[in-house]
Amino acid sequence: MKFRFKPTNKRFTILIVPEGTRPVFRFKLKLSLLLTSAVAVGTMVVLLLVLFIVNRNHSDRIASLQAELSLSNDQLQSTIDNKEQNVDKLLSELLELSEKSKDIENKINELEKIESELKSLGGMSGLSSDLTALLPLSDGGIGGEDIPLTEDEIVSLAAEAKDNLSATLDKMPNLQAKLDQTKVNLQKYKQWLKILPTYWPTTSVRTTSDFGKRIDPFNGKMTLHNGLDIGGDVGDPIYAAADGKVTDTGYSPARGNYVTLSHPSGTESIYMHLKRSLANKGDAVKQGDLIGELGNTGRSTGPHLHFQVMKNGTAVDPLLYLKIPGEDDRN
Repeated sequence: MKFRFKPTNKRFTILIVPEGTRPVFRFKLKLSLLLTSAVAVGTMVVLLLVLFIVNRNHSDRIASLQAELSLSNDQLQSTIDNKEQNVDKLLSELLELSEKSKDIENKINELEKIESELKSLGGMSGLSSDLTALLPLSDGGIGGEDIPLTEDEIVSLAAEAKDNLSATLDKMPNLQAKLDQTKVNLQKYKQWLKILPTYWPTTSVRTTSDFGKRIDPFNGKMTLHNGLDIGGDVGDPIYAAADGKVTDTGYSPARGNYVTLSHPSGTESIYMHLKRSLANKGDAVKQGDLIGELGNTGRSTGPHLHFQVMKNGTAVDPLLYLKIPGEDDRN
């Protein structure tokens, strides 16, 4: 196919000559129409090019915005996850704080109980208290459904923990002062226990005759027994019942071998029917020191210790002072 342009009177003739014997086609166009068509085609090409460029820019911008949106979504999700973790952590710490506040409150109550028990100690029967309340709970299994706390429950728990801690902190100074004073009083009490005849004087705790009225084992008459008889074996150790000084030792037909101690509290303790005395007059002794051996000397029906306590020159029941020892008291 061939194109030939012939300008005739500002016209163009377009010949289309097919190959072979086919007829030739002719088209006559004015110059103005041809120019107009060329301009129109050029304009369309330019518009298409502009649209292509604009569309490409928009596609790039859309892709960029999609990437930014995806990144923002990831960051938002990460922030949400972190906040949820922080909330869970804070809730866990809140629960732990609440439990600690309750534990502190329980400990304060226990200390107050101990302080009250120490203050209420009377007589010379020794210190006694129930220590089981101070022991930790035994280990064991736990379980149950996982039910999250509501917002109201969390707020209530926080308020409760705050109130418990505030109450605890308010009590601490006063309680500390009370406990400090109680410690001072307890130390004084312990010192008194050292100078009063509170220490059990033998290894045996088998009493054979109490203080008070009894039938005399020799004459069968009603008499006053002014001490405490503790049975044992010959040679058993005899201990000083309190700090003091040996004021007398010796032998008499009624007492047998004996030792007398004078104590700073104003009391005296006497140990009779000894096999032998291991203390000398004028010796200073401490509570629990060995001062003699159990025997069967003097007016006695068998091996035993006659333990006697004198207060203001009058014999009193030793059991008012003595602390009966347990298994570990001699260790």
